[in-house]
Parts: sequence; structure tokens; C-alpha cells
Amino acid sequence: MIRGTFQTTGLILLWLCGSCGTSLDSDTPAAWPIQGEWTGDLILVSVDTMRADRLSLYGGDRDTDGLATQFGTPAWLASQGTTFEQAWAPIGKTLPALGTFWTGLDPLEHGGVSNKHAVLAPSRMRTYAEQGALGLAMVANRSLGPASGLAQGFAGYAMRWGAQEKEIASEMTRRTRDAISGKKRLVLWAHFMAPHQPYDPPEAEAARYQVGGTPGSNALLASIHRDPASLSMNEKHRLRALYDAEIHMTSTRVAELLAGLDANYRAAGRGGLLENARVVFFSDHGEELADHHGYFMHAKSLYSGVIRVPLILAGPGIPSSARESQSLGLGDILPLVIHGTAPKGGVQCASWQGQFFAARDDRWTLIHNPTLDRNGPLEPPEDVAFFYPAVALFDREADHAELQDVAAQYPEVTRRLLRELRLWWAGLNPASPGIPEGVDPALLAELGYSDSFENQMTEPWLPEQWNP
Repeated sequence: MIRGTFQTTGLILLWLCGSCGTSLDSDTPAAWPIQGEWTGDLILVSVDTMRADRLSLYGGDRDTDGLATQFGTPAWLASQGTTFEQAWAPIGKTLPALGTFWTGLDPLEHGGVSNKHAVLAPSRMRTYAEQGALGLAMVANRSLGPASGLAQGFAGYAMRWGAQEKEIASEMTRRTRDAISGKKRLVLWAHFMAPHQPYDPPEAEAARYQVGGTPGSNALLASIHRDPASLSMNEKHRLRALYDAEIHMTSTRVAELLAGLDANYRAAGRGGLLENARVVFFSDHGEELADHHGYFMHAKSLYSGVIRVPLILAGPGIPSSARESQSLGLGDILPLVIHGTAPKGGVQCASWQGQFFAARDDRWTLIHNPTLDRNGPLEPPEDVAFFYPAVALFDREADHAELQDVAAQYPEVTRRLLRELRLWWAGLNPASPGIPEGVDPALLAELGYSDSFENQMTEPWLPEQWNP
């Protein structure tokens, strides 16, 4: 159980739109590749902290996503399905982002505004369970425990963190055997954690990329953030290689899981995995990897290295070996996969607790700090600033890492995105943050996790408030 309140009317309306489907806006440029209702099995595989452009599918220079010829790897899955080039998270934090995936609501609306809070809004899994689906989940991040609000609707919801993560594939294979043989509609969710810092892959994985030395511990990464000038190019490449090795390890675990499920379907005489299930492979958020301010981690950042996420869909009715360039958010994925509901597309917005903002279209990124606070988000290490300019514009076609502010050169684009951001903000229905059962609200307040963000949030500027 979760304690808390939220604004019922607005959230229910948004929930109905997200789960029941909406018509495609007339100005949407093209049809989406998935249409119609899906009533078969659904396999959801999410990976914590997987930055899209570290996968070869998204331009990475290592085989972190495995071989396309090996069953079940992300590379293989892409060959069997559709890779989405512009999928976006609402924030660089696990529970808020996955709360959006499961509810279709922004973190400011669903209650899980931080990893210390809980999702209050109805999960789509609850609806699937009411429709007869058997939900089984196994997650490796302790922020996703049953008190997080994401266990809603699941008949089985288990934590497998730390050394137990490597058991997810075999245990999920065993637990789904009866459901698959009995032709029970299945919704399975596996969440892997390995790419999350610290960067400390097994020796065999590190050797794959010829990398060694000191692991990328939390203490080391924090020390670099405190003194960015201390980071040499060689050390930056070394730490990124350690991170890549953990992604590759996770890709092998994903392959093991999907191969086990495929074997279960075949043993039941039902054909293979992709004849029976739609598979969704995605991440909650990416990783900064020292693109800005010597910061390797994710929670402080709204830049694309963190907010852009990998997304691959495969299964019946989904085009194979295809790529989709239209943008969508995490909250758009389940309606698209289950109902064929086309995302509205357009500008994707993100925020850190309603204080720092980003808005993106297919080419441009707007970063906005209406508070003018020079410290940035209050995330570990909290003694180091992560400065955001009041207004900055980046051209992702020319500036992949979003380092060169071109707002003054493109004032019309800047003002357009400020306008879109303000419209998005006006459409939100903020909720009270959810308090997990058994947690004293006073303790959260002492830790800086307030039970109300209304007095902390800041409206994005109107376009005319910006004067370059």
C-alpha cells in the first residue's frame, strides 16, 4: 500500500487517453509502424542506465549490443524488429522514469518524483491484470521495491539485486514455464541493473575491450565531478570502456532470458518467442559520461546522453530490420505496443522536479533554468554544482553532445521551444509525492525529499521573457 493523494480528475483523464488510445493528430507527419490491438503475450526488458549511443545500433563503436546472429541480443532483436531513434525519458532517475512508462504520466503527476517516493497513479499493469493477464516481474534496482508503487497488478514481483541479478534469466525461464504451456496470457517485466555505476565489470568482460585499472567507483566518479580538470582523455576513454563492458554483459543476460523464453514456447508446441509475444527492449535513462562538468552519472542531467534512451520493439505485426525516426516518450510505448495508439510526437519535455527543464524536437534541444540557480539539481554528490544556463539551444545534428549554445543565432527556434515548454507545463496536473508505506514523511523531509513540490517548482519562461 502507498499513502498519498493526487488530483484525481486530471490524472484519470490522462490515464484514459494513455491506455485506451487516442486518434492520430492530423499534423503527425507519417503513420506509425504498429497498428491495431495486441492480445498476445508481452515481454518487457528494461536496462538501468543504458545510454543509447553506446550501442552499435545507435552509432557506438563497440559491440556492446551483441551479435545480430546470436539469438536474443539487442542487436538480434533489432534485426527482427524496429529500432526507435528518438525515444526520450522524462528525467534521468529510475523510479520517476519507469513510473512514466507504466502510467503514461509525467513524474510530477504520478507521485514518484524521486527514487525515495512512490507512484500513486494507476499502473497499466493493473488494467492488464483485470483483463486476465498474468503479470510477473523481477527487478534488480532496490528503488523499485514493492513499496515503489510499480508492483500494482503483478501476481509475482521479486527483487534480484546485486549478485542475484545474474539469476534473473534462469529464474524467469523457470517461473514462466507453466504459464506458457497453459497458454495463459503473460506480461513479463525484467529490469537489469548492471550498467549503473560503479563501473566494475567482471574481468572477462573488461578484457573484451582491453580495459583494466581501478574500477569506476562512486568515489572516483564523484572526485572527477569535483575536479573536472583532473580527467585526462585516456581516463575518460578508460571509464567509458568499463561502462561499455557492463552493457555487453547485460546484453548477454538479455539474450539468455529471451532464449529461455523461446525454449519454453517451443517446448509447449507453440512455436517461437516472436510468434507469440511482442518484446519491448528499452532503458529508463542513459548516462552523462562526462559530457558536461566532469559528471559521469545521470540524476543531475537533462542532456541527451541521459534523456535519450534505446528502444526496440519486435514481434507479430512489427516490421523487421526497420528504423523509426519519429519521437516518442517512455509513456507512449505501452499504448503503441498494446493498442496501436500513435504518439502525438512533436516536442518532448523533461524536467528535474519542476525546477530545471529540457524540450526537444527532431533536431533541437532547449535547456532552461528559470530559477537562475547556479547549483543545479540537488543530487549526489551534492557539494558539486551542475550549472544550467537560463536558456540554451543546441543543434543535435551538428552538436551531438550538446556543448555549443546557439540560442542567439536561432532566436526563433529558441522562442518556439520556450512556447512549447510553457504549453506542456500548463497542461500538467501536479500530484502530491507518494510516501511509501512504512516510511516516515518527516524522515523524507529531513533528507530533502519534501511531501510537496508546489513551493519548489518554477514556471518556465514565456518566450518574451527571454532577451538574448
